[in-house]
Amino acid sequence: MMERMKQWLGISRESSPTRSPPGSPASHAPVSHVTRPSNVSPSKPRSIDQSEVKKAEMATSSSLPAPARRRSRSKSPSRPGRQRQTSSGSRTLGLTKTSDDETFLPRAHQNPEVQESDGNFFESFTALAWRQENKRLRLASEDEKEAEKPPPSETKFGAKPKHHQLSRKEYELLYIEVLYTIKHKIGTTTSCHSPFIQDLYQYAQEAFGVRPEDHARLLAKATEEKPPIVILNISVIEAKGLLAKDADGFSDPYCMLGIQPSHPSEGDPNTLFSSDEESGTRTKEKERRGLRKFSTSLRKKKDKELVKDLVPAKYIQTTAVIPNTLNPEWNEKFRFDLDAAHTDRFHLDIWDHDEEFSVIDAAKSLNEVSGFRGLGRFFKQIAQSARTKNDSSIDDFLGCVDIGLDNIPSVGLDQWYQLQGRSSRSNIQGEIHLKLKLATREDRGIPEDDNWTDVKQHEDLMCIFIEHEVRKFNDPSFKWTGDLPQAALTILHQHAIQGDVTEVQQAVCRWMAHSRQHAKYPLSYSLLLAHLTNLDKVWKPATLSRDEEESLAESFNLFIEYCLTLLHRQRETFPPSNRTAFSRLEGMFRCLANIYSMKVFKKCCPFQKELHSEITAVVKRGNQDWYERLYSSCRSQTKREEDSLQSLIELTNHLNADIYRGSQYYNSIFESLVSVNYFSLTYRQLEKMLGEEVNQDISVILKKMDCDRELDSLGPPPPTMGTTLFELYLALQEFARYSNNLPPGELRSLAISQYYEWFGFAVSKWLCIARHKALKRIRKAVELDKVAQVDAVVKYSTSAVDVCCCFAQITEFWKQLSWPDLVGAYQFVHRLVEDISNGAQLYADLVHEKLTAAGYYDDEGQFDITEQLCITINNIEQVRRSLCVLPESLEFNAIQRALEATGGDGAEQLDAHSLRKKLCQADSAMIRKITQVVDRVADKMRPDIKKDVFHLNWAPESLPADDAVGDLLEYLDSNLLTLNNNLLKTNFDRILESIWVEVLEEFKDVLDNEEVRPPIFYQRMFDALGLLVDFFHAKGKGLNMEDILSQQFQELRELLTFHKMDTTSLIETFYIQMAEIQKQQESTEFGVLNFRAVYRYDSHTLYVEVLSAKDLIPLDANGLSDPFVLVQLCPDHVFPDITVQSTQVVKKTLHPLFEESFEFAVNPGQCQHKGATLLFTVMDHDLVFQNDFAGEVYLAMEDVPGVSGEEVKGYDALSIISLPLIQPKHKAYGALQILAQRVWDKEAQEFVKKRSKVEEQAA
Repeated sequence: MMERMKQWLGISRESSPTRSPPGSPASHAPVSHVTRPSNVSPSKPRSIDQSEVKKAEMATSSSLPAPARRRSRSKSPSRPGRQRQTSSGSRTLGLTKTSDDETFLPRAHQNPEVQESDGNFFESFTALAWRQENKRLRLASEDEKEAEKPPPSETKFGAKPKHHQLSRKEYELLYIEVLYTIKHKIGTTTSCHSPFIQDLYQYAQEAFGVRPEDHARLLAKATEEKPPIVILNISVIEAKGLLAKDADGFSDPYCMLGIQPSHPSEGDPNTLFSSDEESGTRTKEKERRGLRKFSTSLRKKKDKELVKDLVPAKYIQTTAVIPNTLNPEWNEKFRFDLDAAHTDRFHLDIWDHDEEFSVIDAAKSLNEVSGFRGLGRFFKQIAQSARTKNDSSIDDFLGCVDIGLDNIPSVGLDQWYQLQGRSSRSNIQGEIHLKLKLATREDRGIPEDDNWTDVKQHEDLMCIFIEHEVRKFNDPSFKWTGDLPQAALTILHQHAIQGDVTEVQQAVCRWMAHSRQHAKYPLSYSLLLAHLTNLDKVWKPATLSRDEEESLAESFNLFIEYCLTLLHRQRETFPPSNRTAFSRLEGMFRCLANIYSMKVFKKCCPFQKELHSEITAVVKRGNQDWYERLYSSCRSQTKREEDSLQSLIELTNHLNADIYRGSQYYNSIFESLVSVNYFSLTYRQLEKMLGEEVNQDISVILKKMDCDRELDSLGPPPPTMGTTLFELYLALQEFARYSNNLPPGELRSLAISQYYEWFGFAVSKWLCIARHKALKRIRKAVELDKVAQVDAVVKYSTSAVDVCCCFAQITEFWKQLSWPDLVGAYQFVHRLVEDISNGAQLYADLVHEKLTAAGYYDDEGQFDITEQLCITINNIEQVRRSLCVLPESLEFNAIQRALEATGGDGAEQLDAHSLRKKLCQADSAMIRKITQVVDRVADKMRPDIKKDVFHLNWAPESLPADDAVGDLLEYLDSNLLTLNNNLLKTNFDRILESIWVEVLEEFKDVLDNEEVRPPIFYQRMFDALGLLVDFFHAKGKGLNMEDILSQQFQELRELLTFHKMDTTSLIETFYIQMAEIQKQQESTEFGVLNFRAVYRYDSHTLYVEVLSAKDLIPLDANGLSDPFVLVQLCPDHVFPDITVQSTQVVKKTLHPLFEESFEFAVNPGQCQHKGATLLFTVMDHDLVFQNDFAGEVYLAMEDVPGVSGEEVKGYDALSIISLPLIQPKHKAYGALQILAQRVWDKEAQEFVKKRSKVEEQAA
């Protein structure tokens, strides 16, 4: 039987949302009859777990206690008209879900006919948010599809810069220039250039698109041109490790350099040089007397320039003298015209300067000789001239370098050269750093340093080559890497060196050419950025002419203008959904940011506006133009005036999508690259324009929809309304929420921030319609009710699902509105709570009426536990639970805080609490409805329970408790199993609780009305009660222990505890109870007694000193009393030989002073005995009549100092004990009452008689 008990208490009764309900029709067939089992299986007795009892008694109650439940027993034939309380007020109200009792009703169990009965009114409104989300998902899906597509054409939206276009004549002249450059190619070819002249001609012809006959004609013209003069540009940088020629360990080096002709006029050139080793006449020590070093005269720059200017460039040149060093640094540049570049050689000597008039002066004099030919003879004459002045003071030779010009590559040489001597005997060391580069010049009658024409030709040539390569490129132009073929690079290189186009000028040409072609063929911004970076790297102040700076400035401005025009329509040009396009926007910003940070840009364009202000202005213009195009597009679809609302919705949705893209994509790169807060700029501008548009149209729209005023609440319900107005609300809500991303200082003066104020009357109208629709739907749901089933046993019907879903949809729609003004939301939430609560109560009434109509409360016929019974209470419980989420869903706490923050009067705050109050009322009403049904089951089971309890009481004395209670447990087990299988756990617990109350009342009824029996019978009932506690608790799977250990149970258990005691134990319990009453007594209406008491453990003596009393009650006719005090030890069977002692009588006073001491010889065992009490009885002495009772004081012996064996010192120092006097009151269920019922027990009767006399005296 206990196994079966565990079976029905162990089955889970919670519904599972994952199971499909069977499609069984509604049925009222009985699930089971309330029956008595034929077999009884005994169970073992178990005592009540005192720890669980104590824990349950200390459990705290909920903050929202439910009202005490009382149910009518009028239907029970055995207990007509009785009322009883089933449990204490500690049961929670249940407005919040508990973890062990949550259920979920699948929406699939809704009855479609119910939804269709009102045209899916609620479903259409809750679907609004879904539609809004669906739009966002579609937008994201479309963006994803656009991600990998080719980017939009930039040339479609970009400005068309007006660059100079070459005329046909200019085009031919440029082509002739290219052919001329190729024909007169100079320098050896490096690995990156093409060595074949014919390949260069062919590439030029292809790039320029020249026909063969035109090519031949133009090549002939190029051939007729006078060949250019080849030039050698020399840079003497520095030398290191030179030989020391001066006595101080240093030298004063300078260089003498020139071109050695291919056919010297006299002998070996080496014989023409003179050195200190060859002369043999040079002294070891320089004479300094009367001489001044030539280096002193060259310290000033003007002196050096004067010397250099006097030396003809075509013969020989010298560097400045660097005094006192072995590692000189010159950094001087020289230029030589070459007669035979393929055979001439470059020669350089390094000398140590000694005389003011020396090799330099000789070189100057001989250079002035006209008709002088041959470098060998030239150097020889210089040496001879120097020696004729003073043989003892000639310059010392430090080394030379001889380089053939035919090995110089076109890109030039930049390296260190080891110094050589005149012969093997020469003592030479060190090396020199030289830069050699070939160039050409033409005799065109213009200054040699003015190469502006060459620079422009170089730019045009680059443009032609870039366009040619881009056209040949098969992929989009922005994927072209910018790599030119070898032929193109060779032509450009030759043109640069032949036109003496510097590195900075080439960088300028590359940027201008690429930026020009970018407007026609969008190039990679990474390529453009690389050219900008290179230009910024090589540019130095004063490296460009004025014309070149102006041309570069124009190029910068045209590129910036082109980019800004693209940015003006960045939504079409750089849509964030297209990865490539968005990447190009980032690249464009990097180029712009780089340009504005370049020094050359600031030099060329000093008055240019800041990039931040330029982009801000163009974004604003772009936003304005885009909004106007969007507005026109939305309005163009408005054929009727009624369509204005739809066009406004579409406009707002488009703006939401744009703001989303701006926030998620554009803003980050605008802020990081160009320091523009794109989102803030765009949002505030669009918000202002949208606000103006909505303000203009919304009043007309609301008036047409009859939503511009408050409806009469007493009037007929308004007709239904569409969803479009709330579509606009949700769209504006989404737009307004983006303002949360604005900086705090920009939240003021937003037009859309108070959008909800436009829709107040519309929401009020919707609530009015929703209330009537909900009530109709509830009635329709009950009318079309069908059985549903979550798992194999627990059932409910479709009406519960329909009603719960209806409430959820109403709540969900309000959550979607998310009314920003919490104070203003109160009136709407109050109506929502009231309507939902009324609807829930209506549903409970309707399904209960249906159950009543089915004969549930009829007394005729057999009572059956039907499917309809279980479904009814399950349905009501499910709908009741749907109210649990309202405080959270409707934000009760937030509304409460908002109302308190307004600083309004107390009425507003009380109204916020009234929301919960209304829910509590609905919850209580539904619980009462469930209880009414549940109690009917318990009432029908009461007769059998009564009979089993009666048998338990009158069973033979030898029958143990587990056998005696077996019939009752078996009966409960068989019937509760059926209920458990069909009820939710909450409802099943309610029935368990109701039946538990029936059992307790039947036990109590036996104790109150049956003949009193010996204690052994009550011991069996006590044990049986423990078994029933285990049965109903079922190790936590049944009733909660706090529900089992109710106040009613506590009283019954106490009463059984008294009944199972023997008489002496009851008497001891009486004194324990009286001592407890004494401790709880606070009133002093009968006076106060002051005394001392102490127990001397060593002498086994109790010392009592009665000191005084005050405020005694007057018992004599004169308004006073003649009090005395009786001191005795109780109970008598514990202290059999101890006599009662008395104080003296104090006449005519209510405040007597006794100050008398008494001693009692008692052992510690007596004092520590259960119930041992020191009793003080205050009496009024009467000479004629019986003494009157004034009151008594009880002191448990365990509270007397020294009884526990502790040492007590200083009797006089003991604190005075002051206790109020009490007078006995009759208790219906106490130890004295039990003793009074034991008429067969003489000891009990004598004790009762004694106490009755005291009670009579007190009365």
